Amino acid sequence: MRTEIKTAIVMAIIVAVIVGGLGTYFASLDKPKKIDQQVTVGESTQTANKNPTIAEIDESQFKKAPDLVGISGYINTTPDDLKEAIKDKVVLYDFWTYTCINCIRTFPYITAWNEKYADKGLLIIGVHSPEFQFEKDIGCLFKQILAS
Repeated sequence: MRTEIKTAIVMAIIVAVIVGGLGTYFASLDKPKKIDQQVTVGESTQTANKNPTIAEIDESQFKKAPDLVGISGYINTTPDDLKEAIKDKVVLYDFWTYTCINCIRTFPYITAWNEKYADKGLLIIGVHSPEFQFEKDIGCLFKQILAS
């Protein structure tokens, strides 16, 4: 064979191996890694799988919604009510601010999803994350919500 053909075949094999290796690597990122840890219960020692870096996973193997931390205030709920409402739900966190045009444009879609899927287990949690100083005033926020 000519050297150009041999070189092309070798390069094709190298590229295929690289693509296959990258595919395997990125596919493994989706799977949670389990760490075996010895747990003593009473007088017996058992091996428990612990995963400290990934959110808790329930028996359906889906990640549980993480707890919200560092919240400065709640509107229409309390931390305990929110924690209870999240159980067994698909949670969509919508980060928004009331002067953001992109946020305003998504409200009809968020509302439609809520109307369509809330009874099927979707919970939409709106997180107001003010960009400007005047948006941090809760009174202004309520005035804006009531005006729309």
